[in-house]
Amino acid sequence: MTAVEALWHLLNALAAPFGLAVLSTAAVKLLWRQATAGRPWLGLLLWAYLPAVMAHLGTWSIMGAEGSMMGYALMVAACSVGLWLRVFILPPHR
Repeated sequence: MTAVEALWHLLNALAAPFGLAVLSTAAVKLLWRQATAGRPWLGLLLWAYLPAVMAHLGTWSIMGAEGSMMGYALMVAACSVGLWLRVFILPPHR
């Protein structure tokens, strides 16, 4: 595997959590406008993306292969818990 192929494979592995985080953040901003009024979009995106990518890469290292259903389920759960914590549990920064 060349360096370009390895980089392309890594970027593809990080694309699934990023896509999930973007869609989840957009849905949360649309559905809970009052709860997310004081929170910036990029901050919510990071709170969704970082847990999702950690769950995805953690499952990838445990299972030894990317793309397992358990990995995707943990990625969705981690993304939703991260957003739930930021929007509904932690107070907004002032």
